[in-house]
Amino acid sequence: MTPQERSALGVIVLLLAAGGLTRHLTQPEPVQWLADAPAGAAEDSAAGALGQRVEREVGRAQRRSLPLGAGERIDLNTADTDELQRLPRVGPSLAARIAAHREAHGQFRSLADLDAVSGVGPAVLEAVSPHVDLPAAPTARPPAPTPPVASRGAAVTGSRAATPAAGPVDLNTAGVEELQRLPGIGPALAGRIVEWRTQHGRFRSVPDLAQVPGIGPRTVERLEPLVRATP
Repeated sequence: MTPQERSALGVIVLLLAAGGLTRHLTQPEPVQWLADAPAGAAEDSAAGALGQRVEREVGRAQRRSLPLGAGERIDLNTADTDELQRLPRVGPSLAARIAAHREAHGQFRSLADLDAVSGVGPAVLEAVSPHVDLPAAPTARPPAPTPPVASRGAAVTGSRAATPAAGPVDLNTAGVEELQRLPGIGPALAGRIVEWRTQHGRFRSVPDLAQVPGIGPRTVERLEPLVRATP
């Protein structure tokens, strides 16, 4: 090999070494890239989940604020709390109480059943009544014919049918129908009296009636001569 050839070979070796060093310095660190990849993926996943949650909440808010269309009605026995809030004067807490009452006591059959929900009063009933859908009332049966009686007996029978039965009503044994014979006690209040008795036990005295929702001191005072609480 001539001196010129040896010199050329040395230059080639130096060039190859320089190229290898350059590639080593410019190549990205594989370990660091692998370490960074999972963190980025986790951030993307968290951002996606947050975005979906925000989208769901926005959809629910839009559904709650959707005004009722002409003739549109809300089914009290199938609507969820978002749908119930579309009714006038029904907010989140009252919608939740309506759904909870339905879960505990079964379907609403009439507005009187809705009146039994805590927080529902005459103003709410008047506002929602044109917009709620309830089961159709069963067809009333024709009254049974009155058996023939003597003239004197007929007068006595008619008088008794127009007035409540004699004697005070027992708060601890009377059913809903019997309680409705008391003045000022409709289906809703009668149901609340029976419900309170089921949850808290027997009435110890007539003034205990004031603990029933919807019954105040004046109602207790009016009913006191007409009812009793047996031990």
